[in-house]
Amino acid sequence: MSKRIQVPVQSANEPIGNSGIPRLVEMLGLSMRRVAFASTDLLAERLAAHDSTPTRLTALLVIAETPGLKLVELANALGIARSGAVVLVDELEQRGQVKRRPMPGDRRAHSLIATPKGLKILLPLCAVAAECDQQSYGALSQRERQALLKLLDKLVA
Repeated sequence: MSKRIQVPVQSANEPIGNSGIPRLVEMLGLSMRRVAFASTDLLAERLAAHDSTPTRLTALLVIAETPGLKLVELANALGIARSGAVVLVDELEQRGQVKRRPMPGDRRAHSLIATPKGLKILLPLCAVAAECDQQSYGALSQRERQALLKLLDKLVA
């Protein structure tokens, strides 16, 4: 299980010495990274028991939600290079969770679909992710979580 590291932090109102350096709690990107690392580590640990990873789960979920997605669209959705998406789809295809299908009218392109096996495994993997969310973000009310999700969606749109 991931251990939370408690870092003693001064009040956000107190400067770091007289340097003018902003406090960590004032740095949105770095604060989001800290949260992301902690929650992703927990998720990775739990998904490993199901022979999966956060990246595989995310890719499979995106493909299941968007049947017929092109590889380049998957790469964009995940924020990874096309070459990384190729490796990821190769893994999912070898596991029988995803299939490539030729795109009508474009011999070079393939669409991606989740297989019945891929769809079947999504339910327990999403349950694991939901448990991890509860553990990682349990301090937030349901309303706060929805607001946070809306704000995060706005940032990536």
